[in-house]
Amino acid sequence: MSIIEDSGPQPRSSGEEPARDRVALAECFARARSILSALVTGVKEGDAVIVATDQNGFPVAQRVIERPKNLPHAVVIGRHNRCALSIPNDSRVSLRHLLLTAWPGQGPMRLRGYDLGGRAGVVLADGKRVPGFSAHGQVALAFGRTSLFVLPGGPAGQEMLEGEEAEAFRKLTGLDTSGAGHRLAISAMAEPGVAEIGGYRPIDIDVRPSPRGALRLRSTKPDRGRSHRSRKREDSAQVRELEIDSELLQRGLLIGRYSDRCSLAGQGRNLSRVHALVTEEGPNSLLVYDLASTNGVRPTGQSEGPSHPVVRMTPDDPCLLGHFELSWVPAERPTIH
Repeated sequence: MSIIEDSGPQPRSSGEEPARDRVALAECFARARSILSALVTGVKEGDAVIVATDQNGFPVAQRVIERPKNLPHAVVIGRHNRCALSIPNDSRVSLRHLLLTAWPGQGPMRLRGYDLGGRAGVVLADGKRVPGFSAHGQVALAFGRTSLFVLPGGPAGQEMLEGEEAEAFRKLTGLDTSGAGHRLAISAMAEPGVAEIGGYRPIDIDVRPSPRGALRLRSTKPDRGRSHRSRKREDSAQVRELEIDSELLQRGLLIGRYSDRCSLAGQGRNLSRVHALVTEEGPNSLLVYDLASTNGVRPTGQSEGPSHPVVRMTPDDPCLLGHFELSWVPAERPTIH
């Protein structure tokens, strides 16, 4: 079924915790299965439905993801009321806890998830906590006291939920309710920290992170109420630069005011605590996701208007995080003679 990559050992107080997490998710799925079946019936084939449930299996939030045609769709999940999937009654869930993205393409919908640094983390069906995951078609996970199920719409989702309880759980996760089956979290070096669900990829142990240049964050609107000297010092402080590589982009790079959660942290009320996440799209482009921020993410030149859920950034096209400009200076490629 699936192979999952992890960055290394995660803190656990005992071997009982993964089993407890796994059992809780299986029990939640058993209670929610009839409702999940009804929901997938109403979703068009090729699309997917996200359903969050409480610890009793009662749905607390749901959203349909249509298959994207160009840029990936992005769903921010957390307690904040600006999140696309808001989980208001679980105090263990962070304001911005998880980013789930759906990618264009044929076949089962390609999904990608990023833990946004919440204390409760993201726990897969085998009880393994991971900082990120990729999946094909479906996924089941937990964070805090909340369970999350992503299922394909139409006949594919209906077929997955049919049969005995253990059989349906195995089709969804690759595990039976006792935990037997494919182990979901296996350390790998090709994509450290990212769990892959739904298919094995050969692992090249010689692969190492490649440099991707630097990200630069600067304020475009200094405080006019301060003295010239103070503004000059503040302007200098507001230009932050971070060297990046392929591994950091693969995991997802957070930008915001919280220096303990964000790899690139800036100061200024116009920047949310956890404002945006940057990932790699291809050799010549990065993707910048808005994490339900107050002042949004926009292409340069669109300082006003609604925020964009995701912006494609190239070396020639920076983007705006509120009044902050984010730009990318790629690493120089060696000249081949």
